[in-house]
Amino acid sequence: MKIIRFISILLISISLPVILLTYDRTGFWQFSKKPEPHPQTKSSELDKNSKELNEGFKAFQEAYDEEFAVYANDILKQWGEFKDVPPSVWVSYEKSDNIRRTVNYKTGEVQVEMIIDKDTSINQVRGKLDKAVYRLMNSTEKEAYKTDVVANRVEQRLSRFENILQKGEMTNERLFSMKDLLTLKINHDGYIKVWSKSGNDAVTNIIASAKQDKEIVRVSFKIPHSIHKKAVKYAQVVKAAAEREKINDELIYAIMETESSFNPMAKSHVPAYGLMQIVPRTAGKDATNYLYGKAKVLAPSYLYKPENNITIGAAYLHVLHYKYMRRVKNKESRVYCAIAAYNTGASNVAKAFINQASFNKAIPEINKLSPREVYDRLKNFLPRKETRTYIEKVSKRMEKYL
Repeated sequence: MKIIRFISILLISISLPVILLTYDRTGFWQFSKKPEPHPQTKSSELDKNSKELNEGFKAFQEAYDEEFAVYANDILKQWGEFKDVPPSVWVSYEKSDNIRRTVNYKTGEVQVEMIIDKDTSINQVRGKLDKAVYRLMNSTEKEAYKTDVVANRVEQRLSRFENILQKGEMTNERLFSMKDLLTLKINHDGYIKVWSKSGNDAVTNIIASAKQDKEIVRVSFKIPHSIHKKAVKYAQVVKAAAEREKINDELIYAIMETESSFNPMAKSHVPAYGLMQIVPRTAGKDATNYLYGKAKVLAPSYLYKPENNITIGAAYLHVLHYKYMRRVKNKESRVYCAIAAYNTGASNVAKAFINQASFNKAIPEINKLSPREVYDRLKNFLPRKETRTYIEKVSKRMEKYL
């Protein structure tokens, strides 16, 4: 047992009626010369797509469950434990160097750990840890994605669903700002120091292990974790998404903070991915169907990309607010219901008002209540404690982004 240490759109009339000029949501003008398909043909295509989509989501879940089990077992063998962390914490491994990195986006706390031989000199340990810290602080989206073994294996197994699978292209965008990197300084003894307002230095502890002549060393330090600064990083994307989907940008920010504490590599065992914790088979499916007229299976590489994640999350909020909740008369009440539904689904939201999992049937009861009464019902009577807490957190956090 190891001891761990630490458009407006211009409509042009053309005399050729078979040519249609359309504008899609991705920003491209498209020409179409094809006539509308026969209704029977269209129905057949929809059935085929629906079947393939269901198979794709099933394969996704199976692949994730199997690959996660294998991966967790491998980590357990190597480290003697598997860190099961919330989405606000990013854990990654450099397996070839026996290194584990943990970044808590909520608190700003960072740990870099390394398995070493007991006879490794202190100078070698410090040198390797220093380099590991700098690799971490200089990590890019592309490098971070490579460390997600489960996500990479899942995407490989889903390659046969190329017609419905939407992958993403990870870039060399930095995960941490240069300002974060500049808070670190190496002194002449090889120790890592963190220069911050608190003045706390990083602490390196070396504790002997009782097994296999190995031990684990850890360097711990903090980086700036201002929530406001993290939010500003995504301001342009959030503003565009909010305007496009006719929702308030403070709602997007509050959900991002609550879901991931602005961790772009956030993931959960559902699985859900990215800043707004998108679940491919639910939020991803509804959002892509709304955005592109056809549902898709969103791969982890697509959802880890902040711009994509915010686009999908905002689109899903639009679907909840303007489709599922459209008959809720009061706008404030509708927002509260949409927040709860983002976390638990519309059917479960209904249970806070009636004894049935039908939001449509719950609407008359909701419309009898004031916004404050709707909020109180959600906070006190939603089936899951997580969602009862969620509605409170998101609602309060919206105020700071006004």
